[in-house]
Amino acid sequence: MYISFAQNDLCYYIRMKNLDTLLKEIFPNKSASLKERLLGGMMNETNIITSEGKDYVLFMPQGNANDVVDRKEEKFVQKIASDLGITSKNIYFDVDSGVKCHEFIDGISLNKIDEFDYDAVAKMLKTFHSSKTKSHHDYKPFARLAEYYNLVVEFTKLGDDFYELLDVLKENQIFLEEQELVLSHNDFQRSNIVKSSDGKYYMIDFEFVGNNDEIYDIAAFGNNSVSEGRKLLDAYFNYSPTTDQIKRYYLWRIFISLQWCLMALIKDNNGEGKIHGIDFSGVSQFFLANAKEANENLKNA
Repeated sequence: MYISFAQNDLCYYIRMKNLDTLLKEIFPNKSASLKERLLGGMMNETNIITSEGKDYVLFMPQGNANDVVDRKEEKFVQKIASDLGITSKNIYFDVDSGVKCHEFIDGISLNKIDEFDYDAVAKMLKTFHSSKTKSHHDYKPFARLAEYYNLVVEFTKLGDDFYELLDVLKENQIFLEEQELVLSHNDFQRSNIVKSSDGKYYMIDFEFVGNNDEIYDIAAFGNNSVSEGRKLLDAYFNYSPTTDQIKRYYLWRIFISLQWCLMALIKDNNGEGKIHGIDFSGVSQFFLANAKEANENLKNA
């Protein structure tokens, strides 16, 4: 089977190599084949590969993914999490192309189920945050947001709602940046958490790793719903978060929503929605609405 990629897809490596050739490189002297192709996602195309009775997950970057991801750092931190027992083992990682393959976790991602254990998710996240080994660099969220913003304003105008929310962040930037930094996932949304068949929780996808405020990860959990992230905040702090912790949660939730709003606009402008079947314009509007909801909660906190 061969998978073709459009000319504006990210990587020469992916465009020019067919899947069979890639699998021979990943699984030398073993038979391997595509079991399932999972389309969608902001950064990667995901494929389930089977080899000699065992399943693996093959990630292939989309669009401009390598422009915003430090692959060497991703590989480094993924190994930390694997050693901590909270993610699967990596068997192949090409830092130049971003193509990577991990052992498959027999389970289901949290974005596909309605009920899960917030306490168990919080415990896993604390294990990661408590790692004695940190990332080689800080996440520097405000610098990243500025980079996305500068790209977007080159091709479109942002509305008043966006700028009102951006002003809220600017007013609180010093407060957010003075927090202690821990090893952070920085994309800890439900789709990047897997509940295994034996009930254990794992995190996946370490593309945005870097040292950051621990509450940033909790806020990222609110990607689908602001209230879900708020529930995780309670579980993380043993159901007694302080006023400052609650404030940080809603501020970071606004931040992350604006960040993904901008990224979706960039992908829409690049034409990636047509290639991968994702309405990135609609995605940007969803995150803008999410940011507005977080801001209303902040006012009442």
